[in-house]
Amino acid sequence: MSKIQSPSLDNSQHIKNIVIVGGGSAGWMTAAMLAKQLGQRVSITLVESDEIGTIGVGEATIPPIKNFNRILGIDETEFLSFCNGSIKLAIEFENWTRIGHKYMHPFGSFAADFDYMSFPYYWLKANAEGYQRNLEEFSYAWHLASNNKFHPPSLDRNSLASTFDYAFHFDASQYALFLRNYSEGLGVKRIEGKVSNVQLCPHSGNISKLELEQNSEHSGCDVLSADFFIDCSGQRALLLGDALGVGFESWQHYLLNDRAVAVQTAHMKTLSPYTRSIAHHAGWQWRIPLQTRMGNGNVYSSQYMSEQEAEALLLSSVEGPTLTEPKHIKFKTGRRQQFWQKNCVAIGLSAGFLEPLESTSLHLIQSGIMRLVRLFPDMSMSETLQQEYNNSTVKEYEAIRDFIILHYNATERDDSEYWRHCSNIDIPESLKSRIALYKEHGHLMIHDKELFKHENWMAVLAGQNVLPQSVGPVMASRNALDLNKTLESIYNNMKQTATSAVSHEMYLMKNCPFKA
Repeated sequence: MSKIQSPSLDNSQHIKNIVIVGGGSAGWMTAAMLAKQLGQRVSITLVESDEIGTIGVGEATIPPIKNFNRILGIDETEFLSFCNGSIKLAIEFENWTRIGHKYMHPFGSFAADFDYMSFPYYWLKANAEGYQRNLEEFSYAWHLASNNKFHPPSLDRNSLASTFDYAFHFDASQYALFLRNYSEGLGVKRIEGKVSNVQLCPHSGNISKLELEQNSEHSGCDVLSADFFIDCSGQRALLLGDALGVGFESWQHYLLNDRAVAVQTAHMKTLSPYTRSIAHHAGWQWRIPLQTRMGNGNVYSSQYMSEQEAEALLLSSVEGPTLTEPKHIKFKTGRRQQFWQKNCVAIGLSAGFLEPLESTSLHLIQSGIMRLVRLFPDMSMSETLQQEYNNSTVKEYEAIRDFIILHYNATERDDSEYWRHCSNIDIPESLKSRIALYKEHGHLMIHDKELFKHENWMAVLAGQNVLPQSVGPVMASRNALDLNKTLESIYNNMKQTATSAVSHEMYLMKNCPFKA
């Protein structure tokens, strides 16, 4: 019988040194989790330059961020206080279906599944029979968000108040600083500096050394060696792209937006526990409420809007006095052809970018890190591990890409050239087949490992008035149920329970006020 070799038996194969190039959320999330998971046997060094800075506008998240923080052992209230954080229960989409229309994509499930069928099937049946309430009204998160209230989910699994989920809005630069303090407490070493050259091993093709600019603060030394490198250098992809030559696959033909302009403003209204996404004639604008300010941005296509027009539109529509100068950002939508090549993995913008419509940027950082933790190599740099990492990451990026495309494809808008273009884009076959299946009888085939589940897809499809041609035949046998009465009972239960919750602002003030 063969014997599994213990990882402690051959220390010569252990990776002993890791260098992370780039800070920001990607770099410090990576440093924190690797230091937590790998312990003291691996030396971790992060190189970043204050002169380069970060994009730093990704302030909205989705629920899995809570699990990432939990694994690190981070206290939620301490984190929210430090990062100027607020609660996020949903994303509200305004003018996406048509001008003047709005709907929410709430977090968590809709009502409760019963009789082996998920709740949306029952809602589709009721809707086909003339029932008037929207699907979102059966989300407990929607009831809280609509009334600017919050309380943590109930621990009673039988309560409808346990069916929702939540995430956060926060200052991304503060989050990076929070994790830097955490990482350095676990022994991660930070070097202030810029990489000027990347040396490759002539035999293996692996990265062997990084040369730093002469003014870098590295104890008098301007060369860094390591066994393993992580590229968090942003869209340039200094290591994976420039040095190792891994190409970039553009998705610009699916997602037109390639620019953004961001500005911070003072609060003028109630602090809402949800993100707003407001579509306009050539893109959309975000509104992200933090405790002491509002984050605002305009995401648009340079084919249909100039920088000057984008900035003017943003500044003319914000709801309070500006606190910062507008910041213009160029981006490329797509992904690297590989995410792990040789002894280098790309995390964050160096791996790829999908516009922040569904707040997935920090999640893709998080999932890339956790996938690396699970598949962490030894010095052999197994090609099998690399292939699994790359294949899994491609599937994740493509599934999220399709979900984002859905928002543009499902629109009824034809009031501008931009929206006419969006509605006529030849979408990926993977999305075509999913929509085709849904349009027959309301079925959605979602793989277990996909980020966006059945309820997420239903929120957007139903929210943008995309309904199946007929209800699934299996639902014909559910006639014994008084559907209208049951749905009204669920709605009233949620409404009454949510009414007792405290306001979002009161919850933050009591539990996690920002400490400047």
